[in-house]
Amino acid sequence: MKESLIGDLLSMDIGGPPPAAAPAPAAASASNVDLLAGGLDVLVSAATGLLGDIFGAAAASSYVPPKQCWLPADKGKGLEISGTFSRQGGQPRMEMTFTNKAMQAMSGFAIQFNKNSFGVYPAGGVSVGALAAGASAELPLPLATTGPVQRMEPLNNLQVAIKNNVDVFYFACLIPAHILFTEDGQLDKRVFLTTWKEIPAANEVQHTLSNVSGTADSIAHKMTLNNIFTIAKRNVEGQDMLYQSLKLTNNIWVLLELKLQPGNPEATLSLKSRTVEVATCIFQAYESILKW
Repeated sequence: MKESLIGDLLSMDIGGPPPAAAPAPAAASASNVDLLAGGLDVLVSAATGLLGDIFGAAAASSYVPPKQCWLPADKGKGLEISGTFSRQGGQPRMEMTFTNKAMQAMSGFAIQFNKNSFGVYPAGGVSVGALAAGASAELPLPLATTGPVQRMEPLNNLQVAIKNNVDVFYFACLIPAHILFTEDGQLDKRVFLTTWKEIPAANEVQHTLSNVSGTADSIAHKMTLNNIFTIAKRNVEGQDMLYQSLKLTNNIWVLLELKLQPGNPEATLSLKSRTVEVATCIFQAYESILKW
């Protein structure tokens, strides 16, 4: 971002005493651990399905991607799993549909995640009891983000193991980054400016967004619903500039400048973070939310 625009942003009426500096982002640690070594020995019990029922009552107001087939029936010996992710009540969730396409009933379901970049793990159990042949069951699974960390490639890759009375099955899926954006991700304007200047230019990445529709205000509102907060909006030489911040569940802060040209379906997104490795995930989140 040009220094002149920073100066322009700085001229905003920001008022009030300067708050404490934003916490420094934490980098994801890495270790080499094989997937679910020793089998499913730390399985979450199926007896805590009540949690899923409680959290199932909340209505989602943020973007929920359409479900994808994660485990096809021919790989799951008749078990088919489709799913997506959501964020409800300040908690990320995995929303799955289990379908039994085998000739006999399935039971004894349990789930385990491999270590991942964001420490995501199931915060509840598999509330699917016996699944009769031809039957389907919905599984809303609350997730926690304080588990062991292992850097994945891509960063938002999640490896999952599902056990039932037939076998153990494995699949991988991508966690949409926006379900890991926290509700307290709005930086004060003064802190935003200071932090943007302090982060080295080498930690700035740009991305071109295509097929962008809507006004700067409607886009800002859509982003707010997904915990991407607009710190300021400026109009510079006919372009709308949105300055935005977000915080990931592992305390990584991301600062963004979204440059919109009325009538132009392309927009420029500039990202700054002390942990710039998250950029690709963030860009993917913007692409999805803007098309929502």
